[in-house]
Amino acid sequence: MPIQVLYVDDEIPHLMLAQEYLGHSGKVELTCVSSGREAIEALEKGSFQVIVSDYQMQDMNGVTLLKYIRKNFGNIPFLLFTGKGKEEVVIEALNHGADYYIRKGSDPFEQFAILEQRILQVADKKDVQEELAAREKLYQSVLTVQSEYLVDFLPDLTIIHSNESFSSQYGGAPTDMIGRKFLSDLSPEDHDELLGAINLLTPDNGTVDLQQSITASDGSPLTYSWHIEGVFATDGQLVSCKATGRDISNEGEAREDIREYEEKYQEAATDIPKDLGDFDENIPLNFIIENTRPIGTWLLPELIRQARASKMNGIASATGQDGHRAFLIFQNGEPEGGIYIDRSGVLYGDKSILFLKDSHQFTFYPTAPEVSTRFVTGCRIYDKSHIRAPNTYEIPEIPSIRKGIGNITIILRRGNKPLPGIRVTIKSGGKIVGNDVTSALGQSSFQLLYGSYTGVVLTESGNLHTFSFQVKTPDSSHAVDLT
Repeated sequence: MPIQVLYVDDEIPHLMLAQEYLGHSGKVELTCVSSGREAIEALEKGSFQVIVSDYQMQDMNGVTLLKYIRKNFGNIPFLLFTGKGKEEVVIEALNHGADYYIRKGSDPFEQFAILEQRILQVADKKDVQEELAAREKLYQSVLTVQSEYLVDFLPDLTIIHSNESFSSQYGGAPTDMIGRKFLSDLSPEDHDELLGAINLLTPDNGTVDLQQSITASDGSPLTYSWHIEGVFATDGQLVSCKATGRDISNEGEAREDIREYEEKYQEAATDIPKDLGDFDENIPLNFIIENTRPIGTWLLPELIRQARASKMNGIASATGQDGHRAFLIFQNGEPEGGIYIDRSGVLYGDKSILFLKDSHQFTFYPTAPEVSTRFVTGCRIYDKSHIRAPNTYEIPEIPSIRKGIGNITIILRRGNKPLPGIRVTIKSGGKIVGNDVTSALGQSSFQLLYGSYTGVVLTESGNLHTFSFQVKTPDSSHAVDLT
């Protein structure tokens, strides 16, 4: 089926050229009009997959037409095909949702070949984007219907309180759960793991996160995610536990479903480069950065904090010494999208932030919320655990014992010389709670609960070095000299 294209230009020779070079290709079917008003009338009567418009027209310019279409007809792909090349025109068009702008040239064969290619691209991109939006809506519905399970139990797992969501899983009321054992249907191995985790809770390390799997009555597997927090007496003895859980059995499947369509979207979204050499003036991401005044440059942790505090919308860009480029797209202060490009290619979303370090310096370019929303689709970040944000979270006080989370920077050096590329492992209660490799400045950062920890360093010569430190403030550092 040919793509239905509405072509708008008030110069008749250009409409005739379009008919000659596009109308006979078989790939597109043109409806040509000579004014913005006629374009609106055509949209009211018919349905089009792509709109191509000139900028300078007698009754209204192309951006005015674009604004009207976005307000009244939604997100139909829109291409600005114009002899006007002023930066302010291009930026205004992109800021209001134009998919591409293409400059008219002297060679009609070449320019209409490019135009046809862009028409095919945006039409394909729109189809995949709509399917991706439907999949994301389905994913959010999976998360929405998940009801939290709330359970209070004693250290020996005896339930003393639960909500209806939890009790309904066992076919009873909350009062029926009192006296029963928490997660009594676990396998012996998982039951031992649960008890072991409970026994390791201390006032300094008072929470644990677990995933447990059971088999439902119909034989289907169920997976639950549990966050368990200990309640302690003033002498530090564990009194009871508060567990918050949810069924995540369908979440992984729904997320994988989204990622499959994200990959298809990335293949269609050619305005995101596949390699460093692919940047050109037709790439809105790069164009917007080059033509927008930045508001500041920050290291990654400070960028996250600043963006959240100011509810910023825009694109943050960083360039590494090896030439790689990293982009974070912020919506309302949150890093919702990510792109990482080097000579090997491009990574999107969750994969794009695996290589980010606290030492990355990002320059922030503010945009309208609609612009940042446009770029997030197809590169959405779901797992933000790799982006360290220097926030402090207050945990409720329990009998005069205050707990919290602090950010600590471990600095390794030999004398006055920093030691880069050294792996640092953090342990608490014999368990590993953090791993990182030192930066060029010999630094690695961790976000930890207040308490005492042991650090383990494997030096270049293969020797193990241990050290102890405490986290008791929101931000701190600890220097280790390996001389």
